[in-house]
Amino acid sequence: MAQSRTVSGTVTSEDEPNGIPGVNVSVKGSLVGTVSDIDGTYSLSIPEGSNVLSFSFVGFLTQERMIDNQSKIDVLLKPDVKTLGEVVVVGYGTQSAKMSVQSISSLDNSQIERMPIFTAQEALQGQAAGVQLTGTSGVGGAQQNIRIRGVASLTAGGSPLFVVDGVPLNDGSSGDYANESGAVTLNPLMELNPNEIQSISVLKDASAVAIYGSRGANGVILIQTKKGKSGESKINVDFYRGVQNPTTVRPYMSLAQYNQYRSDRTGDPVSSFPQTGFDWPEAVIEQGKISNLNVSASGGSDNTTYFISGTYFMQDTYALGNELDRFNGRLNMTHKFSEKARFGANVGLAKTFNDRINSDNSTFAPLTSAFLHLPYNKPFDENGNYTRLGFVPNLLALADLAQTEYVTRRTTANTYFEFDILPDLTFKTDWGIDQIQTEETMRYPDIIEPTGQGYKRIIQDYKWLSTNTLNYQKYFGNDHFFGALLGYSYEQSDFASMTVEGSGFVSDKLPNVASAATPTITSATGTGWKLASYFSRLNYRYKDKFLFEGSARRDGSSRFGMDNRYGNFWALSGGWVLSEEKFLQNNSILDFLKINTSYGIAGNDRVDNFASLGLYQAGSLGDYAGSPGIYPSQPANPTLGWEESAQFDFTVYATLFNNKLDIEASLWNKRTTGLLLDVPIPYTTGYTSYAQNAGVMRNRGIDLMINSLNVQSSGFEWRTILNVGFLKNEVLELPGASEDSKGRLFVQGSSSQRAIEGYSVNTFYLVRYSGINPETGEAEWLNSDGEPTNTYSTNNREIIGSAIPRISGGLTNTFSYKGFDLSALFTFTQGNYIMFDDLRFLYSPNNLNSFNLDPQLLDYWTEENTNSFAPRLDGTTQANFGQRSTIHLRKGDHIRLRNLSLTYNIPANVLERTNVLRSARVYGMLQNMLTFSNLEDGLEPEISGNGSDNQIQGESFFTPAQAKSFTLGVSLGF
Repeated sequence: MAQSRTVSGTVTSEDEPNGIPGVNVSVKGSLVGTVSDIDGTYSLSIPEGSNVLSFSFVGFLTQERMIDNQSKIDVLLKPDVKTLGEVVVVGYGTQSAKMSVQSISSLDNSQIERMPIFTAQEALQGQAAGVQLTGTSGVGGAQQNIRIRGVASLTAGGSPLFVVDGVPLNDGSSGDYANESGAVTLNPLMELNPNEIQSISVLKDASAVAIYGSRGANGVILIQTKKGKSGESKINVDFYRGVQNPTTVRPYMSLAQYNQYRSDRTGDPVSSFPQTGFDWPEAVIEQGKISNLNVSASGGSDNTTYFISGTYFMQDTYALGNELDRFNGRLNMTHKFSEKARFGANVGLAKTFNDRINSDNSTFAPLTSAFLHLPYNKPFDENGNYTRLGFVPNLLALADLAQTEYVTRRTTANTYFEFDILPDLTFKTDWGIDQIQTEETMRYPDIIEPTGQGYKRIIQDYKWLSTNTLNYQKYFGNDHFFGALLGYSYEQSDFASMTVEGSGFVSDKLPNVASAATPTITSATGTGWKLASYFSRLNYRYKDKFLFEGSARRDGSSRFGMDNRYGNFWALSGGWVLSEEKFLQNNSILDFLKINTSYGIAGNDRVDNFASLGLYQAGSLGDYAGSPGIYPSQPANPTLGWEESAQFDFTVYATLFNNKLDIEASLWNKRTTGLLLDVPIPYTTGYTSYAQNAGVMRNRGIDLMINSLNVQSSGFEWRTILNVGFLKNEVLELPGASEDSKGRLFVQGSSSQRAIEGYSVNTFYLVRYSGINPETGEAEWLNSDGEPTNTYSTNNREIIGSAIPRISGGLTNTFSYKGFDLSALFTFTQGNYIMFDDLRFLYSPNNLNSFNLDPQLLDYWTEENTNSFAPRLDGTTQANFGQRSTIHLRKGDHIRLRNLSLTYNIPANVLERTNVLRSARVYGMLQNMLTFSNLEDGLEPEISGNGSDNQIQGESFFTPAQAKSFTLGVSLGF
């Protein structure tokens, strides 16, 4: 013991046999210490005269080991039931959940596997407080709107930043991926297979998102894919198959009802109208099918681990002509060259074939036109040939003869090399790519588009990034922990698009645009952006009781003006583990209690790549006297910069009753300044407006999470998870915006909603419908003074409500009994309104003989029916009855049984007899099977037909309803 020497080893646990990173290894009685690296290994120089090593980590019992003459000491840590806490993924690293001062909602693989899902976003539905997910459409591949702690922008993107294995994904937020096939944006995570996900972390407060700087204002979602483990070899096969139907189908007049209404309106006998017709909605709504097959293998040796996965997913939705096929492949591996040097790679490949249909607000959308078609229109003539139907096309011919394909090819990859410069200092270099190519092909035959039409667009968006970090972690004695992260990253994305379109085909058998007689579009464009960043994070803990963290990032972006190209983003946070105080110890109720507070600033760079530049437009509009020319199309603004969101957060986290109850509550306030607005400028400049940082918006609320173990007895267990988010959104300033008749500044979103100073960004602004006057039979609206009037006027529009829910969340109950698991997830929203803009067509008596109508129009006023839905047939208000008003507005409050699953895990003693199976489970699952709301039949509460547009939410124009499904599956482990 007289000489200084080095001791090394590995720290593991039963749940982490590959090693636990971040374990404090210290020499007792000295300031010498280190922390274990990513694979749990450590190396420490022992000072002369020392003979005891101490191993401590949050959630585990501290162990002390005698050194004696040993040069290698491996330790198996045992859980501390009073302080057990998981490790969560944060920006550029991991942290102990209970020692973290960041506000993060996380899900691990065990939670995801309990509810087999079709898309990655579904894993978050109702699982994270403060995270609102709204389905945009029931069309296959459509995205879900994800809003983390409210809407933080008007015109810039509102979606969070998705980061998969360290690679921020391209998501087309600036409109580059806009496609001809439907109004709803495609899902940015469509190519990610849920079977490959190991964990999901949702970063919410400034402390968590500031490390992502200019892209953190809308929150960040970190996804880690699965890895192999040393010392094991596993093969898993997962298969499920199911059926899908719409959650609801809106009512429509049958041929008999339509003829009766025509007769009542015109006085002609019913017999004078066509007596045979066709049920269009029944023809385009069919039972959908869904299936998924995933095969994966994982394992590894002492130095190398691997995870290999392949998946085929097929979805044939309930809407005629809509099918999605996805092929996924993944290879993740790690290799340890030595105790100090490590390498890893994560590679994901995907190809998606989407027989895509228009979603809404298009006569080519099956679930729009099916309800607009006159019920006596027929798809076939007397010879069985398809008929030409004009403005509202023949939907059966469209599905059978037209080509509407959307193919996506995507490669996401990340490779890294990691080296321990010192026992406590690690250098890591990453290189990542996200390469996506989309190919959209449409070919409409002559019966749909006279003489035929062809269209093809190919997009390539190739992004690469390089990240280099230094990570330092060290305990000084048993009381002081210091951690530091310093990094630099560079990202570059190059976008190219080629589009051709033509009309006039001599034959429908000629599929290519080159065969068109008249080219209508010949376009090839390219653009790109670059981002250079410096970032750092500092952590300090005293006795694992007082916690401090600071982070900063400086971003330089090509998207912003020369005078404002760099932005600084930062956050400060602190925490206090109150349960470590003597006055709260030896408490039979309280196991753990911590408070956190943070404040910081993050940005939003989701704008066009050239928003700050003075631009010129060439092409046909620039022709001058028949010669090529250009003209100025956008004024320059060299000061244009990021929208910035400053956020304050205060969080309390407690564990009680021997870890049977977890409660986390956060009070937060987020203020966004420098909103990007198109501010009017004098016409003498040659322009009407230009982009400026001008507006201010505020979101504030409360996030609440309760996780309880209600019952735990021999063979039976009942757990409950409740997540609730309370939200209030308010626009504070809109300088330079338009002004209404009452002097309020506003920015128009749609014909039904606008952002108004002092109100929500998605405020409905409508004429108030009063009802049918039972004495006169005329429709009445309210004027600006609140008095009934028979005169419809848009001058009487008033503020009605918001499309943003005040409350949203989810409730999960899981029951386990002798191998059976029953899980039920309910999601809910309250306080929002939905505008069903399609009802303007279906409720309008003037559309008789043009479109089908809602059956409620048959309930018109007569002297015997004074409590009617529609006005009298000979009244003066018939013409305006369908005009835009609150008659088309509904409250969106609803509760939905999102997921109900029953699983049976085959007992181990049965599996042992096979000598092959390691695990086996069979399950059945229902999704979206029950919905409780005040909406009448046919209206879907979970819609947002305008996709991710911040200014237009909660509106529908025949938007396809969400799908409800029944699935049976089996999962086998070998």
